[in-house]
Amino acid sequence: MLNQLREKLGSFAAASLLLMVSMTIVNAGNYVYNLIMGRWLGPALFADISLIVTLLLIITFITVPLQLTTARYAAIHSADGNQAALASIHRWMTRVAILVGVSFAAFFALGAPLWAAFFQTASPLPFVLFGLALPFAFAQGVNRGVLQGKMRFTTLTVTYQVEMWSRLLIGIFLVWLGLSVNGAVLGIALSFPATWFATLPALKGLPACNPLAPDVRKAVAGFALPVMVAQVGQILINNSDILLVRRFYPPASAGQYAALALIGRIVFFATWSVVTTMFPIVTQKHKKGEPYQHLFWVSLGIVAAIALPVTLAALLVPEYIVRPLFGDQYLGIAPLLWLYALATTLYALANVVVNYRLSLGKGRETSFAIAAGVAQVAGIILFHNTLSQVVWVQVVVMGALFIVLFWRNLRRTG
Repeated sequence: MLNQLREKLGSFAAASLLLMVSMTIVNAGNYVYNLIMGRWLGPALFADISLIVTLLLIITFITVPLQLTTARYAAIHSADGNQAALASIHRWMTRVAILVGVSFAAFFALGAPLWAAFFQTASPLPFVLFGLALPFAFAQGVNRGVLQGKMRFTTLTVTYQVEMWSRLLIGIFLVWLGLSVNGAVLGIALSFPATWFATLPALKGLPACNPLAPDVRKAVAGFALPVMVAQVGQILINNSDILLVRRFYPPASAGQYAALALIGRIVFFATWSVVTTMFPIVTQKHKKGEPYQHLFWVSLGIVAAIALPVTLAALLVPEYIVRPLFGDQYLGIAPLLWLYALATTLYALANVVVNYRLSLGKGRETSFAIAAGVAQVAGIILFHNTLSQVVWVQVVVMGALFIVLFWRNLRRTG
């Protein structure tokens, strides 16, 4: 029994490590992208780029539900060997993705002058460039879901590498040519079709399929709804602070806070691989009737082991983190770095609970995530006289969210 447990944990740990190493490289590349933009363009223009990046993260309230929903059914049908059913799921989800992508493209491109005026950006063009690339962003989410559900983690990691490197190299080159913010955003936009091409191996081996039956579509949509609720909560939690600070503070201060958030989110993105690996493995084990509860505790332990040292370093030597990354003009955020990292740690732990429950097909806990997101928005609106208040609101809300979700999961084990 002990040897079997070690073998299971070894497989889980190996997949998590593969994704973690890949995502560390991806995050490093994304940080290099932001660091170069922050240094070359200064806080005010960097705030415009950060706004587009934040909107990209907000758009994940569609891409992540598409990916996770596809991943769940890909895991289920891979477990029972029904590739025809998986192909039907993929085709239907792709059609939904393209339809939604075109709608969002029109939303951002046609409304670009309005968004430029509202967010006080220098030009509406970045919104147009960003919007036109969104259909590719949504379609790639479906293909990634197939890879994740079939546990083809190596190919999955390649798609994230392609996205990061294309964004980094194209963006830096265009800014170097003198295109400023528009060049940086065009690099982001072109990374979407590049990544979509990289996800095409997900389709290899899928047979011809029949249209998805109405009852199956209903079941898929029923699962996608709580996933979307959880993602809306994640978006509010991870991005509302940047948007609100951008609204309440002058561009230079908003740019400094964007740098704080960028550094503080290291914890969340570093632990993302654990949740990504856990999701399909728990789903398949639950489908087959095999033990899976131990994976919840392993996932929490790995996340804590990654997050706590980062938070401690942010507490003890914040200047040595901020200065090399962004320079002296951003040192004002150093005292807040450990608090932001703590808030992110608490949310990363809560995210493990939410995704564990979702992997079992149980989505009630997602309502707590969106409630926490709304509470954070309300708290920041009420308490934003200083950036310290903004960060403390997040620490309190994320602490409450993790405690509630952890307690509920203990009562509903299995």
